[in-house]
Amino acid sequence: MKKTIQLLMIDDHPFILQAYKSTLNGFKKEEYEIVTTEANSGKSGYEVIENSLINFDVAFFDISIPPYPEKQIKSGIDLAILLRNKMPDCKIFLLTMHSEKLEFKYFFDVVKPQGLVVKNDLTFEELLYAFEKVVNGGTYLSETVLQMMVDDH
Repeated sequence: MKKTIQLLMIDDHPFILQAYKSTLNGFKKEEYEIVTTEANSGKSGYEVIENSLINFDVAFFDISIPPYPEKQIKSGIDLAILLRNKMPDCKIFLLTMHSEKLEFKYFFDVVKPQGLVVKNDLTFEELLYAFEKVVNGGTYLSETVLQMMVDDH
């Protein structure tokens, strides 16, 4: 019997959401069924997390999303923290287009993500590799993230 992976994806670019979904449709089809839930803003992300009747196994958060000031959601980081508090076992990926100095220490201390990715590092193969690594209990840092951490020391 196939194992179901409940995947939450929050990104304000429909094309990116579709690319993740299309890529992950090819993930070990004989072993897994991936059920995706999508949101495209701080507001829709907040509502999905707060009202979800299912526990997500994996979540992708774009760091830069439209905010939801009414609930103090300024970014995907705030949504990731909300999800982490509500579903501590969910494996979280933080993704960003921006490769300027990221606040890695803050992300790791506060969100404790299993994946931190600069989107420009992603290929279809790399996304599948990262997803499998995290699903199997590992941590994934994309090339730019690793380089920035090395440069930081």
